[in-house]
Formats: sequence, structure tokens, C-alpha cells
Amino acid sequence: MATIPLENDKYPLDEETVQDVLSDEDYRKLDRRVTRKIDIHILPWIIVSYLLNYLDRTNLGNARTLNNDIPGHSMVEQLDLQGDRYLLIVAIFFIPYVIFEFPSNLLMKYFTPSRWISRIMVSWGIVTCCTAAVKSYEGLIACRIFLGIAEAGFFPGILCYLCFWYPPTIRATRMAFFSASITIAGAFGGLIATGVSFMSGKGGLYGWQWLFLLEGMPTIIIGVAIWFCLPDYPETASWLTEEERAHAMERMGPYAPKGTDKHFDKKEFVSTVMSWNFVLFSVAYFLMANSGNAFGYFTPTIVATLGYTGYLGQLMTVPPNVLGFFAIIGNSMWSDYRKERPTHVLGALAFVMTGWILLASVDGVGGRYVGVHMVACTNAAIIPFVGYLSSSFKGSTSTGIAMGGVVAIANLSGIVTPFVFPAANAPRYYPGLWTLFAMLGTSAILVGILWYRLGSSAEYREAEPDQAIESETIDPLDEQSRPVPRETAVLEDDVKARA
Repeated sequence: MATIPLENDKYPLDEETVQDVLSDEDYRKLDRRVTRKIDIHILPWIIVSYLLNYLDRTNLGNARTLNNDIPGHSMVEQLDLQGDRYLLIVAIFFIPYVIFEFPSNLLMKYFTPSRWISRIMVSWGIVTCCTAAVKSYEGLIACRIFLGIAEAGFFPGILCYLCFWYPPTIRATRMAFFSASITIAGAFGGLIATGVSFMSGKGGLYGWQWLFLLEGMPTIIIGVAIWFCLPDYPETASWLTEEERAHAMERMGPYAPKGTDKHFDKKEFVSTVMSWNFVLFSVAYFLMANSGNAFGYFTPTIVATLGYTGYLGQLMTVPPNVLGFFAIIGNSMWSDYRKERPTHVLGALAFVMTGWILLASVDGVGGRYVGVHMVACTNAAIIPFVGYLSSSFKGSTSTGIAMGGVVAIANLSGIVTPFVFPAANAPRYYPGLWTLFAMLGTSAILVGILWYRLGSSAEYREAEPDQAIESETIDPLDEQSRPVPRETAVLEDDVKARA
């Protein structure tokens, strides 16, 4: 059986020895044990950190409508966010965010993930707290620019980080647990905003100021903890035994990024950014991200058009986020189980497109609120799509640039989305709703092209677009998953050798 040699001299254990010693059942138990240990040491940290990230990034939407039923207490009145000023505040964040996001994954590889992710979190937590002190529209613009600089690289950094730890066939599920914290953040954001609305005027602060403070301070605390607690790479994980560490490294295969890879490979960089696959992934993700951003930033506004204001308007944003949570987890787990990506992406896109149709064409409050629930499932399409992306580029430089570059280009949608909902089109925003429908339809076509070029497998692919690399990975969440028996693999190698 082909064996991937370990590249870390500190841990010289030969994985072939492990496989020769263990029975098939013991091998499955080893794989499940390794995956479970990695889940325990990594997932809680990245889930909590991304929950805080999304809270801090999108709390502007809640702050905009917070205490709008009390004259003189809303942020819109105090900072004069009339007309399209709010749209500019949302869009300005993404300019520095995109600029600094592209090289971030390479810097994460240089400084190590724990240090880089910690730096990002502490920085944005400080800026979020400072936002509570702004007194003018211009001050809010400055804070949003610094927030974009501080947060740049977090999302693609986490996606790239997961590629060091999880094989592609179980990666989407972990990305889903990580990304589903968006919906938890949306639900908690509404609940937090509801509670904070009753604090307006306490301690000399208005509700929106309390919101920024209470959502910024935990980020700083968790950011400091991640510096010390988040493991960097399987090669250096002290909580894995030598046997577990060898298996954790071998099961990734030859194409996954490794902690021992050099920080930057110019040839890989050029070939990645010049490839058609990079272009197709970037444009398709950009179009999907517009739907996700529209839901994140404008759900409170859309709910307000249904007749819900004040704390009730904040509460009505919670149920759609709960549905989104289960949709993301369910579709991603099913995609991993079937080891297939495009059909799961396309199915979710069709579901979300139906939601935008309902919002644009139905007049009844009930039908439009159902549409809000369906639109909340945008990430049920995005996460299997990102899983597809993660197994389509090989090595640390290519994976880092593909993740960072594609996500950076997708985040240009943050500049576009606010202007899809100009104030002049209120209260129904018909042009914007149909625009988002068309964007998702176009992205579905691009996913179809990628399907034709790369095939549908969740595995890494060889030089030929439709070839996939099979891995022997058992997901503890998937009891029916079974590795290729070693005897079969050895027999195949013997036949090839004799031929």
C-alpha cells in the first residue's frame, strides 16, 4: 500500500507500521478517536470565535433599528444616518477588508494559526468597543474602516486552517458547524438586541452603545485565550499520541496543506490565480455572498417592513436564523456522507431563490415571512461549495491563496449588496429582490460548469479535472463510513507491480 512519509523528524513513526499492526476494526477505531480528539480541541474555539465575529460585524443592522420606537434614542437619529448614509457605512467596511484579506492566509502560515487568529480577534474586539464612543457620522465611518482592517483574513483563515486538520470527505461538516454559528449569532444577536433595548439611557449610554460594548468585550477575552489554547498543526499537537499523530498526518494524503510546507511557493501562487477554476469559484461565490450579506445586514429592515418594530422586530429575526442553522448542518453532513458537492449546492440555491421570489411577489405578511426563513438558508449552499473549493487546490500556498483570494473577491459583494437596497426603493425593495434572485441563478450556472470540469467528488482531484483521490477516513458522525480494506489495497499494489 502506498504510504505518505512523515516530514517531521520529531515524530518519525511510520504510518505503514501502524496499518500493518492494526486490524480493520482497530484502524476504524483509531480514525474515529483521532477525529473526535481534533473536534474537541478545535471546533469549540472556532465556533465561538466565528459567532463573535458575525455578531460584531452585523450588529450594525440591529443597532440601526434598536429603540427606533423611542424618539431620540436610535443610532439613525443620533448619528444622522438618513438616506443612503447607512448603505455607505455598510459598504465602506468591505474595502479595507478585501484589500487586507487576500494575503492574510500566507501571513497566518508564517506566524502560525493560533497567533494570527488571536491577533485578528483582539483587534476587532477593541475596534467594536470603540464604536460605542462615536459621536458623528464621520466617526462611525472611521470605525468601520478600522474594523475592516482588523477583521480581514478571519473567515478564509479559519477555512484554510481546517484544511490542515480534516480530510476533504469530512471537511464540509466541520465547516458547517463553524459557519452555522452565523445563524446562532443572528438568533442571539436579535435576543441580545432585544435585551439591550431596555438598557437605553442606563449609565449615560443609549441602547446601540451598550450593544457594541457588550458584543466587543467577549471577543477580546476569547482572542487572548486562543493565543494559548488553539493548536496549530497535527505535527505539533501534544495531545495526540505518536500513533494518532502519524495517522492524523497520513490520512490527509499528498495534496492537503501541511504545517511543514514552506510559507510561500511562487509557482503555486501563479498557477492558482491564473487558473479558470479560481475564476469560476470566485465569481460564483461572489454572487452567492450577495444573498448572504443581504440577509445578514437587511433582515431587521425587511422584518420591519412586515409591520414589526421595536423589540418585537428584533425577536422576529430569531426563527429564520434557527431554521438556517439546521439547514446548514443538515445539507453539509449529507454532502459529506455522499462525498458529493455540486448537487447539494444547487439544491440549496434553488431553495433560497424561491425565498427571494416570495419576498418579491407575495403581498401577505405570512408568505413574505416564509421567504425570510428560506433566504436564511443561503449558507446551506455556500458551505458545501466551500468544501468543493477546498479540495480543488493542493498544497499550502495554493490552498491559502485559493481560500483567501476567492473569499476576498466574494466579499466585494459587501460593497455591492448595500446598494441593492437603496432607500428610494423602500419599503418593498423590488429591484433588489429580483437582482438577488438573478445573482443566485447565475451562480447555479457557474456551479454547473465547475461540475462539468471537476466532477462531483468531494475528494482531492489529480491533474485531470475528473479524477479524484480516494482517502481512508472514517467520520465518527458517519457510522457507515468504512475504509478500503488494507488487504485489498495491498493486492491491488501487487497486481500493478507484476503488470
